Amino acid sequence: MKMNVKSGIGAMLTAMLLVSMAFIPAVSAEHMNDKSLEVMDIEENLNKSDHVLVAKASKTITPETPGLSEKEFEVYVDKMKQKYGDAGVFGIEPEVGLKNSLPYDKENIQYVNSWTEHLEVKNSNGVVMASSDNLVALYKLDKTDELGREHYYYWQWSSAQNRENTEPLGDDSNLRDFCNKVNIGNSNYDLIVYSPDADIIGDEEVVTVNLGAVYQGVNCGISGDFVLHQDKVRPKPGECQIGNAGKYTVEWVGNYEGSQSINGACEERRPYGSPYDFVWDNSLTASQF
Repeated sequence: MKMNVKSGIGAMLTAMLLVSMAFIPAVSAEHMNDKSLEVMDIEENLNKSDHVLVAKASKTITPETPGLSEKEFEVYVDKMKQKYGDAGVFGIEPEVGLKNSLPYDKENIQYVNSWTEHLEVKNSNGVVMASSDNLVALYKLDKTDELGREHYYYWQWSSAQNRENTEPLGDDSNLRDFCNKVNIGNSNYDLIVYSPDADIIGDEEVVTVNLGAVYQGVNCGISGDFVLHQDKVRPKPGECQIGNAGKYTVEWVGNYEGSQSINGACEERRPYGSPYDFVWDNSLTASQF
């Protein structure tokens, strides 16, 4: 009897162990599947010795939020052009305004405001390993649509650069990811279109950002070009949404030494006379090796 009891207990323990072992891989597999594409992109091909550094900023923008006057905005654009060249705020060929018989007439496009953000990622010694300058500019179209709703254009720009190797033992870094996000958040406001709207992979490729629409017979739009030196620019997965309380995030992902810019644009419509109200987020990721 005792032998039978021991045998029965042993069989039960063996069965329980097998059941436990069966559950372990399932949990691990589920954890791996939950990893976002963003994390996989950043970590892809990273050596174990690489150290990932991240900086983020977020602010709520309303009419009470201090921004740049139109003159201050023009000064900022010139400053960024001197700093980044063709990676400046409007890239290679800026064009904002009406596209009709007077292609550069801005009569029906109004500059509303713009806001800037500077990010830095530092190592444990406080050395800046990468930095980015970021801007979102808001434009209003004088013409309303057929239902009397107002339309606004957000121009999103970011440019990032890594730290170059200046020490014998090496203290440089690579850009891995940076993005610029507009989150409307108000269910009475609609995000109706954005650009770029698909992944673009390039090697010194010119990328065009362009939005255009016709309201009350007037063709209006905003556009600009920038150079994608390498890797990918895209609408960030899971961070773009058309419709009520929409959002748009333009993102660059890759592994690059140097300066890289991104441009993005989105169009919002809202009830006549409603104030702007959105959350603006920026992030920068670099790896040190």
